[in-house]
Amino acid sequence: MPTLTQHALTQATAAIFRAAGAPADLAAQVADVLVDNHMAGHDSHGILRIPEYLQSIRDGEIVPTARPQILEETSTTALVTGNWALGQVTGLYAVDLAIAKAKRERVATVSVVQAAHTGRLAAFTDRAAAQDVVMFMFIGTVDRPMTAPYGGAAAVLGTNPVAVSIPNPGGAPVTLDIATSAIAAGKVKVAKAKHEALPEGTITDKHGRPSTNPQDFIDGGFLQPFGGHKGYALAVIAEVLSGALIGAEAYPGVTARSGIFIFAVDAGALRPKADYAPALAATLARIKAVPPAPGFKEVMVPGEPEAQMRSLRTREGIPIPDDTWAAVTAAAASVGLDLGSVIA
Repeated sequence: MPTLTQHALTQATAAIFRAAGAPADLAAQVADVLVDNHMAGHDSHGILRIPEYLQSIRDGEIVPTARPQILEETSTTALVTGNWALGQVTGLYAVDLAIAKAKRERVATVSVVQAAHTGRLAAFTDRAAAQDVVMFMFIGTVDRPMTAPYGGAAAVLGTNPVAVSIPNPGGAPVTLDIATSAIAAGKVKVAKAKHEALPEGTITDKHGRPSTNPQDFIDGGFLQPFGGHKGYALAVIAEVLSGALIGAEAYPGVTARSGIFIFAVDAGALRPKADYAPALAATLARIKAVPPAPGFKEVMVPGEPEAQMRSLRTREGIPIPDDTWAAVTAAAASVGLDLGSVIA
Protein backbone atom coordinates (compact mmCIF):
# COMPACT_ATOMS: atom_id res chain seq x y z
CA MET A 1 0.00 0.00 0.00
CA PRO A 2 1.73 3.22 -1.13
CA THR A 3 1.70 6.25 1.16
CA LEU A 4 2.02 9.65 -0.51
CA THR A 5 2.34 13.21 0.72
CA GLN A 6 -0.44 15.67 -0.05
CA HIS A 7 1.86 17.50 -2.45
CA ALA A 8 2.92 14.37 -4.35
CA LEU A 9 -0.63 13.08 -4.71
CA THR A 10 -1.86 16.49 -5.85
CA GLN A 11 0.87 16.70 -8.48
CA ALA A 12 0.08 13.22 -9.78
CA THR A 13 -3.66 13.87 -9.91
CA ALA A 14 -3.27 17.17 -11.74
CA ALA A 15 -0.93 15.52 -14.26
CA ILE A 16 -3.57 12.89 -15.05
CA PHE A 17 -6.26 15.47 -15.79
CA ARG A 18 -3.89 17.55 -17.89
CA ALA A 19 -3.11 14.43 -19.90
CA ALA A 20 -6.87 13.88 -20.28
CA GLY A 21 -7.25 17.29 -21.91
CA ALA A 22 -7.98 19.68 -19.03
CA PRO A 23 -6.22 23.08 -18.99
CA ALA A 24 -3.62 23.35 -16.23
CA ASP A 25 -5.74 25.60 -13.99
CA LEU A 26 -8.78 23.31 -14.16
CA ALA A 27 -6.68 20.19 -13.60
CA ALA A 28 -5.19 21.84 -10.51
CA GLN A 29 -8.65 22.65 -9.14
CA VAL A 30 -9.82 19.05 -9.50
CA ALA A 31 -6.62 17.72 -7.94
CA ASP A 32 -6.87 20.09 -4.97
CA VAL A 33 -10.44 18.97 -4.19
CA LEU A 34 -9.82 15.23 -4.63
CA VAL A 35 -6.70 15.25 -2.47
CA ASP A 36 -8.32 17.47 0.15
CA ASN A 37 -10.95 14.75 0.47
CA HIS A 38 -8.18 12.28 1.26
CA MET A 39 -6.74 14.66 3.83
CA ALA A 40 -10.15 14.75 5.55
CA GLY A 41 -10.23 10.95 5.59
CA HIS A 42 -12.86 10.51 2.90
CA ASP A 43 -10.95 8.31 0.48
CA SER A 44 -14.26 7.42 -1.19
CA HIS A 45 -14.18 10.84 -2.90
CA GLY A 46 -10.50 10.99 -3.74
CA ILE A 47 -8.40 9.50 -6.53
CA LEU A 48 -10.63 6.43 -6.47
CA ARG A 49 -12.88 8.50 -8.75
CA ILE A 50 -10.25 9.14 -11.43
CA PRO A 51 -10.98 6.07 -13.59
CA GLU A 52 -14.70 6.85 -13.74
CA TYR A 53 -14.04 10.53 -14.52
CA LEU A 54 -11.71 9.59 -17.38
CA GLN A 55 -14.35 7.18 -18.69
CA SER A 56 -16.94 9.96 -18.49
CA ILE A 57 -14.61 12.18 -20.54
CA ARG A 58 -14.30 9.45 -23.16
CA ASP A 59 -18.07 9.00 -23.17
CA GLY A 60 -18.66 12.72 -23.61
CA GLU A 61 -20.36 13.09 -20.23
CA ILE A 62 -17.61 15.41 -18.96
CA VAL A 63 -15.98 18.10 -21.10
CA PRO A 64 -12.50 18.64 -19.59
CA THR A 65 -12.00 22.03 -21.27
CA ALA A 66 -15.42 23.43 -20.31
CA ARG A 67 -15.95 26.17 -17.76
CA PRO A 68 -19.15 27.06 -15.87
CA GLN A 69 -20.92 30.32 -16.57
CA ILE A 70 -23.73 32.47 -15.19
CA LEU A 71 -27.01 32.26 -17.08
CA GLU A 72 -29.02 34.67 -14.92
CA GLU A 73 -28.29 36.62 -11.74
CA THR A 74 -29.43 39.30 -9.33
CA SER A 75 -27.54 40.77 -6.38
CA THR A 76 -28.51 37.79 -4.20
CA THR A 77 -29.17 34.97 -6.67
CA ALA A 78 -27.57 33.24 -9.64
CA LEU A 79 -28.34 30.45 -12.03
CA VAL A 80 -25.16 28.76 -13.21
CA THR A 81 -24.63 26.15 -15.90
CA GLY A 82 -21.76 23.80 -15.35
CA ASN A 83 -21.56 23.19 -19.11
CA TRP A 84 -20.67 19.59 -18.14
CA ALA A 85 -17.25 20.75 -16.95
CA LEU A 86 -15.35 18.69 -14.41
CA GLY A 87 -17.63 18.67 -11.39
CA GLN A 88 -15.09 20.02 -8.91
CA VAL A 89 -14.50 23.00 -11.19
CA THR A 90 -18.22 23.73 -11.29
CA GLY A 91 -18.57 23.30 -7.53
CA LEU A 92 -15.77 25.75 -6.77
CA TYR A 93 -17.15 28.31 -9.23
CA ALA A 94 -20.67 28.19 -7.80
CA VAL A 95 -19.57 28.23 -4.18
CA ASP A 96 -17.19 31.16 -4.68
CA LEU A 97 -20.01 33.07 -6.37
CA ALA A 98 -22.36 32.34 -3.45
CA ILE A 99 -19.69 33.37 -0.93
CA ALA A 100 -19.09 36.69 -2.66
CA LYS A 101 -22.81 37.48 -2.85
CA ALA A 102 -23.43 36.48 0.78
CA LYS A 103 -20.57 38.62 2.07
CA ARG A 104 -21.89 41.58 0.11
CA GLU A 105 -25.65 41.11 0.63
CA ARG A 106 -25.72 38.93 3.80
CA VAL A 107 -27.62 36.11 2.09
CA ALA A 108 -27.41 34.44 -1.31
CA THR A 109 -28.69 31.44 -3.20
CA VAL A 110 -27.03 29.89 -6.23
CA SER A 111 -28.42 27.06 -8.33
CA VAL A 112 -26.44 24.94 -10.77
CA VAL A 113 -27.67 22.95 -13.75
CA GLN A 114 -25.81 20.69 -16.18
CA ALA A 115 -23.36 19.70 -13.47
CA ALA A 116 -21.08 16.68 -13.53
CA HIS A 117 -20.24 14.72 -10.37
CA THR A 118 -18.84 17.11 -7.76
CA GLY A 119 -17.89 14.61 -5.07
CA ARG A 120 -17.78 15.40 -1.35
CA LEU A 121 -19.81 18.51 -0.62
CA ALA A 122 -17.91 19.54 2.52
CA ALA A 123 -14.92 20.34 0.32
CA PHE A 124 -17.04 23.25 -0.92
CA THR A 125 -19.07 24.21 2.14
CA ASP A 126 -15.95 24.26 4.34
CA ARG A 127 -14.47 26.71 1.85
CA ALA A 128 -17.35 29.04 2.67
CA ALA A 129 -17.01 28.56 6.42
CA ALA A 130 -13.33 29.52 6.18
CA GLN A 131 -14.56 32.89 4.89
CA ASP A 132 -17.15 33.41 7.65
CA VAL A 133 -20.08 32.23 5.55
CA VAL A 134 -22.57 29.55 6.60
CA MET A 135 -23.37 27.34 3.62
CA PHE A 136 -26.05 24.74 2.85
CA MET A 137 -25.60 22.56 -0.23
CA PHE A 138 -27.96 19.93 -1.68
CA ILE A 139 -27.62 17.65 -4.69
CA GLY A 140 -30.23 15.37 -6.22
CA THR A 141 -29.58 13.20 -9.25
CA VAL A 142 -31.92 10.82 -11.02
CA ASP A 143 -30.03 9.98 -14.21
CA ARG A 144 -28.46 6.95 -12.54
CA PRO A 145 -30.75 5.99 -9.66
CA MET A 146 -29.12 3.82 -7.03
CA THR A 147 -31.14 4.31 -3.82
CA ALA A 148 -34.55 2.83 -3.05
CA PRO A 149 -37.27 4.94 -1.41
CA TYR A 150 -38.44 3.90 2.04
CA GLY A 151 -40.78 0.96 1.55
CA GLY A 152 -39.71 0.55 -2.09
CA ALA A 153 -38.07 -2.40 -3.83
CA ALA A 154 -36.30 -0.57 -6.66
CA ALA A 155 -33.88 2.35 -6.98
CA VAL A 156 -35.29 5.76 -7.93
CA LEU A 157 -33.05 8.30 -6.13
CA GLY A 158 -29.36 9.14 -6.14
CA THR A 159 -27.34 9.27 -2.93
CA ASN A 160 -28.68 12.87 -2.68
CA PRO A 161 -26.04 14.33 -0.36
CA VAL A 162 -26.65 17.21 2.04
CA ALA A 163 -23.95 19.40 3.59
CA VAL A 164 -23.90 22.34 6.00
CA SER A 165 -20.76 24.10 7.22
CA ILE A 166 -20.76 26.69 10.01
CA PRO A 167 -17.79 29.00 10.62
CA ASN A 168 -15.87 28.31 13.81
CA PRO A 169 -13.41 31.07 14.74
CA GLY A 170 -11.94 28.79 17.39
CA GLY A 171 -11.15 25.81 15.17
CA ALA A 172 -12.35 23.67 12.29
CA PRO A 173 -15.80 24.41 10.82
CA VAL A 174 -18.78 22.63 12.32
CA THR A 175 -19.76 20.52 9.33
CA LEU A 176 -22.50 18.06 8.47
CA ASP A 177 -21.89 16.18 5.21
CA ILE A 178 -23.93 13.07 4.59
CA ALA A 179 -25.34 10.97 1.82
CA THR A 180 -29.03 10.38 2.42
CA SER A 181 -28.42 6.77 1.46
CA ALA A 182 -27.24 4.46 4.24
CA ILE A 183 -23.78 4.50 2.69
CA ALA A 184 -22.19 6.55 -0.08
CA ALA A 185 -21.57 4.74 -3.35
CA GLY A 186 -17.92 5.71 -3.14
CA LYS A 187 -17.58 4.02 0.23
CA VAL A 188 -18.90 0.82 -1.34
CA LYS A 189 -16.05 1.10 -3.85
CA VAL A 190 -13.54 1.70 -1.06
CA ALA A 191 -14.77 -1.43 0.73
CA LYS A 192 -14.40 -3.41 -2.49
CA ALA A 193 -10.85 -2.08 -2.99
CA LYS A 194 -9.97 -3.08 0.57
CA HIS A 195 -11.79 -6.45 0.28
CA GLU A 196 -14.00 -5.55 3.23
CA ALA A 197 -17.65 -6.33 3.98
CA LEU A 198 -20.20 -3.55 4.27
CA PRO A 199 -22.27 -2.82 7.39
CA GLU A 200 -25.60 -4.61 7.51
CA GLY A 201 -28.61 -2.65 6.34
CA THR A 202 -26.78 -0.55 3.75
CA ILE A 203 -27.32 -2.38 0.44
CA THR A 204 -29.37 -5.08 -1.21
CA ASP A 205 -28.47 -7.22 -4.20
CA LYS A 206 -30.25 -6.95 -7.55
CA HIS A 207 -32.95 -9.32 -6.28
CA GLY A 208 -33.72 -7.07 -3.30
CA ARG A 209 -32.04 -9.33 -0.76
CA PRO A 210 -29.97 -7.71 2.04
CA SER A 211 -26.23 -8.04 1.46
CA THR A 212 -22.88 -6.96 2.90
CA ASN A 213 -20.88 -7.81 -0.24
CA PRO A 214 -19.83 -4.65 -2.16
CA GLN A 215 -19.85 -6.61 -5.41
CA ASP A 216 -23.60 -7.19 -5.07
CA PHE A 217 -24.21 -3.44 -5.35
CA ILE A 218 -21.86 -3.12 -8.30
CA ASP A 219 -23.64 -6.03 -10.01
CA GLY A 220 -26.99 -4.24 -10.05
CA GLY A 221 -27.98 -3.93 -6.41
CA PHE A 222 -29.12 -0.74 -4.75
CA LEU A 223 -28.59 1.33 -1.63
CA GLN A 224 -31.01 1.77 1.24
CA PRO A 225 -31.90 5.18 2.71
CA PHE A 226 -30.22 5.88 6.04
CA GLY A 227 -32.49 5.86 9.08
CA GLY A 228 -35.46 4.44 7.20
CA HIS A 229 -38.17 7.00 6.55
CA LYS A 230 -36.09 9.88 7.96
CA GLY A 231 -33.23 9.53 5.49
CA TYR A 232 -35.68 8.94 2.68
CA ALA A 233 -37.57 12.14 3.54
CA LEU A 234 -34.33 14.14 3.53
CA ALA A 235 -33.43 12.61 0.16
CA VAL A 236 -36.72 13.81 -1.28
CA ILE A 237 -36.05 17.33 0.04
CA ALA A 238 -32.64 17.31 -1.68
CA GLU A 239 -34.25 16.00 -4.87
CA VAL A 240 -36.86 18.76 -4.94
CA LEU A 241 -34.52 21.62 -4.01
CA SER A 242 -31.96 20.67 -6.66
CA GLY A 243 -34.55 19.67 -9.27
CA ALA A 244 -38.04 21.08 -9.41
CA LEU A 245 -37.19 24.29 -7.53
CA ILE A 246 -34.32 25.30 -9.81
CA GLY A 247 -35.69 23.77 -13.02
CA ALA A 248 -32.76 21.42 -13.64
CA GLU A 249 -34.88 19.24 -15.91
CA ALA A 250 -35.26 22.17 -18.33
CA TYR A 251 -31.54 22.06 -19.16
CA PRO A 252 -30.92 18.82 -21.03
CA GLY A 253 -27.53 17.41 -21.70
CA VAL A 254 -25.61 14.20 -21.49
CA THR A 255 -27.57 13.03 -18.44
CA ALA A 256 -31.26 13.20 -17.61
CA ARG A 257 -30.78 15.83 -14.92
CA SER A 258 -28.16 17.01 -12.48
CA GLY A 259 -28.71 20.01 -10.22
CA ILE A 260 -27.20 21.72 -7.17
CA PHE A 261 -28.88 24.06 -4.69
CA ILE A 262 -26.71 26.36 -2.53
CA PHE A 263 -27.83 28.73 0.21
CA ALA A 264 -25.31 30.99 1.93
CA VAL A 265 -25.56 33.33 4.94
CA ASP A 266 -22.84 35.65 6.20
CA ALA A 267 -21.95 34.76 9.79
CA GLY A 268 -22.52 38.37 10.80
CA ALA A 269 -25.96 38.67 9.26
CA LEU A 270 -27.96 38.07 12.43
CA ARG A 271 -25.65 39.23 15.22
CA PRO A 272 -22.24 40.92 15.56
CA LYS A 273 -19.43 38.53 14.72
CA ALA A 274 -17.70 39.54 17.95
CA ASP A 275 -20.65 38.04 19.87
CA TYR A 276 -20.99 35.00 17.64
CA ALA A 277 -17.54 33.54 18.31
CA PRO A 278 -17.82 33.22 22.13
CA ALA A 279 -21.42 31.97 21.86
CA LEU A 280 -20.37 29.22 19.46
CA ALA A 281 -17.39 28.31 21.63
CA ALA A 282 -19.65 28.01 24.68
CA THR A 283 -22.12 25.81 22.79
CA LEU A 284 -19.41 23.45 21.55
CA ALA A 285 -17.75 23.32 24.97
CA ARG A 286 -21.04 22.40 26.62
CA ILE A 287 -21.52 19.51 24.20
CA LYS A 288 -17.95 18.26 24.46
CA ALA A 289 -18.07 18.39 28.26
CA VAL A 290 -20.41 15.38 28.31
CA PRO A 291 -18.54 12.32 29.65
CA PRO A 292 -17.77 9.79 26.91
CA ALA A 293 -19.83 6.61 26.80
CA PRO A 294 -18.14 3.21 27.12
CA GLY A 295 -16.02 2.55 24.05
CA PHE A 296 -15.51 6.23 23.25
CA LYS A 297 -12.56 8.46 24.12
CA GLU A 298 -14.39 11.77 23.85
CA VAL A 299 -17.50 13.47 22.52
CA MET A 300 -16.75 15.09 19.18
CA VAL A 301 -18.71 17.66 17.22
CA PRO A 302 -19.39 17.40 13.47
CA GLY A 303 -16.27 18.18 11.47
CA GLU A 304 -13.87 17.33 14.28
CA PRO A 305 -13.01 13.79 13.05
CA GLU A 306 -12.02 15.26 9.68
CA ALA A 307 -9.85 17.88 11.37
CA GLN A 308 -8.06 15.19 13.37
CA MET A 309 -7.53 13.07 10.26
CA ARG A 310 -6.15 16.08 8.42
CA SER A 311 -3.58 16.58 11.16
CA LEU A 312 -2.65 12.88 11.10
CA ARG A 313 -2.23 12.70 7.33
CA THR A 314 -0.24 15.92 7.26
CA ARG A 315 2.26 14.16 9.53
CA GLU A 316 2.12 10.62 8.17
CA GLY A 317 0.95 10.92 4.55
CA ILE A 318 -2.02 9.48 2.67
CA PRO A 319 -2.25 5.67 2.42
CA ILE A 320 -3.68 4.40 -0.88
CA PRO A 321 -5.04 0.81 -1.13
CA ASP A 322 -3.14 -1.30 -3.64
CA ASP A 323 -6.25 -1.96 -5.74
CA THR A 324 -7.01 1.76 -5.94
CA TRP A 325 -3.44 2.65 -6.88
CA ALA A 326 -3.38 -0.04 -9.58
CA ALA A 327 -6.65 1.27 -11.06
CA VAL A 328 -5.43 4.87 -11.04
CA THR A 329 -2.09 3.88 -12.57
CA ALA A 330 -3.95 2.05 -15.35
CA ALA A 331 -6.23 5.04 -15.87
CA ALA A 332 -3.21 7.33 -16.17
CA ALA A 333 -1.68 4.97 -18.73
CA SER A 334 -4.92 5.14 -20.73
CA VAL A 335 -4.24 8.85 -21.34
CA GLY A 336 -0.57 8.28 -22.07
CA LEU A 337 0.84 9.12 -18.65
CA ASP A 338 3.40 7.06 -16.73
CA LEU A 339 2.33 7.84 -13.18
CA GLY A 340 5.55 6.46 -11.73
CA SER A 341 7.57 9.12 -13.54
CA VAL A 342 5.41 11.89 -12.10
CA ILE A 343 5.93 11.00 -8.45
CA ALA A 344 9.44 9.53 -8.71
